[in-house]
Amino acid sequence: MISKNSSARSTGGKKVELRYLTEKQIMQLHNASLDILERIGVRMFLPEAVELLRQAGATAEDGNLVKIPSKIVEKAIQTAPNSITLYDRNGEEKMFLEGSNSYYGPGPTIQYVYDVYSGVRRSTDREDIEKAALICDYLPNIDFVMTMGMTGGVDPTSKGMNPTLTDRYDFQAMLKHTVKPLIFSCWSHEGLSDIHDMAAAVRGGAEALRRQPFIILFRQPVSPLKHDADPLRCLMYCAPKGIPVIYSSFPLMGATAPSTLAGAFALSNAEFLSGLVVSQLCSAGAPVIYSGGCGPMDMQTATTPYNAPETYLGELAGRDMSRFYRLPNYTIGGMTDAKLLDEQAAAETALSLFQATIVGSNIIHDVGYMDSGLTACWEQIVLGNELIDHLKKYTRGFEINGETLAMDVLQAVGPGGNFLGEDHTLRHFKDIWYPQVLNRQEYSQWQQEGAKPLRQVLNEKVRWILENHRPHPLPEAVQSRISEILSRT
Repeated sequence: MISKNSSARSTGGKKVELRYLTEKQIMQLHNASLDILERIGVRMFLPEAVELLRQAGATAEDGNLVKIPSKIVEKAIQTAPNSITLYDRNGEEKMFLEGSNSYYGPGPTIQYVYDVYSGVRRSTDREDIEKAALICDYLPNIDFVMTMGMTGGVDPTSKGMNPTLTDRYDFQAMLKHTVKPLIFSCWSHEGLSDIHDMAAAVRGGAEALRRQPFIILFRQPVSPLKHDADPLRCLMYCAPKGIPVIYSSFPLMGATAPSTLAGAFALSNAEFLSGLVVSQLCSAGAPVIYSGGCGPMDMQTATTPYNAPETYLGELAGRDMSRFYRLPNYTIGGMTDAKLLDEQAAAETALSLFQATIVGSNIIHDVGYMDSGLTACWEQIVLGNELIDHLKKYTRGFEINGETLAMDVLQAVGPGGNFLGEDHTLRHFKDIWYPQVLNRQEYSQWQQEGAKPLRQVLNEKVRWILENHRPHPLPEAVQSRISEILSRT
């Protein structure tokens, strides 16, 4: 379900929220992006998309260099819905992408995973996707699911799988092991079509899926200023079918973008806006989720650090721009560049979740990402679940009224008394946040119970989930239909 007039349905209580850019800075970035699109242009490697833009008033040079007038961009911004409701597999409303509502989940397409039983870092397979979905299905503060792996891992051909088909099987692995909303990637337009058919089978038809979507497609342009044919085909496929799309631009400062934050972000914003234009020209009102940001290329290591301050600043700017465009946004949080579940991992997981939550981001993904997005850590998802719960309490603030000020009980207890036996305490002591995996015990009690370090507690919790939790099964008729779809590939 989509809406052009956001009702700002809150997920509970008043929320503390930070703004980063000034109004002047927002306009500077917006105008710079419009200038990029109008004067420099973008390469569109799909003739149908070029023709769509040409008919709307854009110009095309060299066959695919498209220059888009600002009035076309402004119209697309106006027609894109600012509110999207996501449902779960069973048709229940779960995610209201509007206002400062925040929702959390893992990330996609990771090549390696730390095995929770052996501790070995190894290539992922389809079973890992199933297990990650199962863990996310159990955890109450994980709102949506992404694959956290790839069928066949680094080299799917080594396990007899055609790499072009793995997107369908990755989606099926998630679909069978969680009822929560799914964000998925696809390798081709054909893969997207099959995935759409599987989701429609779950919902009871394509029109029912349009009314109650539980899937979001994740695709990307290629920086700088290129849109390959297949992402454009996917945008144009999803628009008339009402499938929400995250069109995520993330150029690297000094590599695929200018080395300054302002220049890199203006580029990222232009890439997103040009994708938005294609979607809206194809079907006005198509649901698109804003994803603009940038980060540095580390010139010492040639890596892409997820937790660099510049990356955080790019994401904060993206949230302010999405608010300016009145679009839901997609960002990162809950990840680390560390190679092990250690002190660095805990610090960066907490910092990244805080920066995404405090600005009111809507979709916060990559919980459990390690090693700059190359390795999955399931224990880190459990840690992220706990930190998210903490942040929910923190950002809701607190109420001030006659009951919470407690003047009567203060007068009754008076100076030097205590409140342990008061009815007011009985009514409110559960309002205090209590951790599930972080430890508050007195030292001797902690020793008596095994003196377990946090990483051991997290590992034991993951093992318990895998061995005990069972997701709600898909109906047999739906499973049969999905098998039919996969058999035709």
